[in-house]
Amino acid sequence: MRTLFYHFIIVGTFIYGTIVHYWYLLLNKGEKRYRYVCKVGKNWGKNLIWASGSQVKTLYKNGSEEEINKIRETGEAVILISNHQSNVDIPTLLGYLPLEFSFIAKKEMKKWPMIGRWMRSFDCIFLDRKNVRQGMKDMKEAISKIKNGHSYVIFPEGSRSKDGTIEEFKKGSFKLATDTGAKIVPITLVGTYEVQNRKSLKITPNKDIKIIVDKPLDLKELSKEEQKEVHEIVNKIIKNNFEEYKNR
Repeated sequence: MRTLFYHFIIVGTFIYGTIVHYWYLLLNKGEKRYRYVCKVGKNWGKNLIWASGSQVKTLYKNGSEEEINKIRETGEAVILISNHQSNVDIPTLLGYLPLEFSFIAKKEMKKWPMIGRWMRSFDCIFLDRKNVRQGMKDMKEAISKIKNGHSYVIFPEGSRSKDGTIEEFKKGSFKLATDTGAKIVPITLVGTYEVQNRKSLKITPNKDIKIIVDKPLDLKELSKEEQKEVHEIVNKIIKNNFEEYKNR
């Protein structure tokens, strides 16, 4: 019953959102539309977590809450690096991470019914991993948006976890940070795999989901060697936080 209810809410909110918000999306562009969609996305994320029967706690480590508040006040663009456990990751982050941001997604999602429309309005970047030339154009677009103050979430494992563990991070996923100088915020998700794993559409309710936010990394404060290995540094931070909080 919970699974049916959850997927009913997904479909229902997309249809409702398209009908109610369509004209605003059509008549507005640029920053005004982006900010509006960020607010809609936050409400959508909270509605889906409610539908899943779960609760979310956002936890801060190493003084990260103060840093996040500064980022909110200044509107500074950051790269949010997160592990990828489940389809529930996206509504969790949208609903409960107190920043405005969008996502780096695979190009196929651009054409998905309803979802693709919202993602385009949300200023998502669709990367073409098979076409090198187009992929470079996509990266240039992403760099431009970050320099204009837009933050992005990246899942550097490349896909959802197969068994709930965290895999190694792809080095190329950090190119946006190294090319723009944007701070990297390590985000650890715990509990979303238990709500829904990639092998099933089933939703398991009443699970505690945790978002662990660690202190942002400023690449300018790292040595050249550390900058080259930043994907391993962030991977270690996220894995350590996952191990620390997964049984709490």
